[in-house]
Amino acid sequence: MAGCWDERLYKNSSVVSLTGFEGEIGKLTAYYAYPEATTNEMKTIIITGEGVSPRDVRQDAELKVEQTLDLSVLSTILISEKTAEHDIYKFLDGYFRDANSPVTSKLAIVQGDLKPFFEVSEDKQSTAGDFYDRFITSLEENSMVIPYTLQTASSVLFENAQDLALPYLIMGEEQHPKAEGLVLFSGRSFTGKKLSIDEAVLLNILNDSLGFATRISYLYEESPVTVRINESKRKFDISENKIEIPLKLEFILSEFPDDNLDETNKRIELEKFLEDEIEKDMKEVIKKLQEAKCDAIGIGRHVRAFHPKWFKEDWNEHFSTLDISPKVDVEIVKTGILE
Repeated sequence: MAGCWDERLYKNSSVVSLTGFEGEIGKLTAYYAYPEATTNEMKTIIITGEGVSPRDVRQDAELKVEQTLDLSVLSTILISEKTAEHDIYKFLDGYFRDANSPVTSKLAIVQGDLKPFFEVSEDKQSTAGDFYDRFITSLEENSMVIPYTLQTASSVLFENAQDLALPYLIMGEEQHPKAEGLVLFSGRSFTGKKLSIDEAVLLNILNDSLGFATRISYLYEESPVTVRINESKRKFDISENKIEIPLKLEFILSEFPDDNLDETNKRIELEKFLEDEIEKDMKEVIKKLQEAKCDAIGIGRHVRAFHPKWFKEDWNEHFSTLDISPKVDVEIVKTGILE
C-alpha cells in the first residue's frame, strides 16, 4: 500500500480559521487567527502580515509563526469596507489556486478597522472562524442576509446578470460584533450603499432565498403585528422595459395583541394592511438597488434565460433604468397554536 503519502498533521501547522484584509493592492494588511493549546486552556493567536498582495502578506505572516499557516479549514473571511470598494476578487483569487483551500468559507464586510473583530474572538471557547461562521449562519437562517460562500460569491462576481449583497458587520457598543444589514456590490466593487436588516429580509423574499425563519414586524392601529412566512411563491412578469414581481406570501401570525381575527373583516383588513406596507417597503428596496446599480435579485439571469432579446451586456446600467414593481398577495393561514 502507498501509505499516507499526503498526510498533514495539525500538530505541525498553525490551523487558521479566520482571516481578513484591509488596505489595497500595493499596501495590504492581513490578519490570521488560529487556536493554540496550553496546559490550562485553548487560546486564539492573531498574526498580522503586510505586503503588496494577498499571497505576499501571507508569506510575511509566516515569518512570525513557528509553524506553517494552514488555511485548509478556513471558516470565515472578513474584508474592510474600504478594501471592498476595489475589485474584491483580487483578494479571493489565491484561494482558488490552492488545492488545500476550502471554498465553503463565509464572507462578510466590516466597518472600520479589522483588528477589533479579531480580538473579540480571543475570549471565545470556539475557534475564531467558527464563531463568525455560526454568527453568519444564524443570520442566514433568519433571512437577514443572503447565503453566500466563497465559491457561490465568486461565481456571481464573474456573472454580468447578478450582483453580490454581502453581510455588513459593525462593532457594537459592548465590543461585540453586530449585524447591520447588507452591502451592495455593482460588478466586483462595493458601491458604498447598504440595506438595513429589515430591508435585507425583504430582499431575501424578492430573491427567493429564504432561511428557516422569516419574520416581518409592523405597527397596525397602535398594535404590534409580527408575521412569519409559511410559504412564499415568486414569479417574474417581464416586458421590454417593465418588470413586475408577483409574490404570494402565506403568513403565520406570531404577535398581534389586538386579536379578534375570527372576524372575517378584521382578517381581510390586516392582510390588506400587510400587502400595502410590504409593497411600499419593497419598492424602496428596489429603488436603492437601482441607485446602486446592483441586481442582487438576479432579474438579469431570468431575463437572459427566458427573454434573451431584452438582455443587455451592460446589465448593471440597464437594470437601473427599468420599471420594476412588486405585487404582493398576502394570506394569513395560521393565527396561533390552535388555529
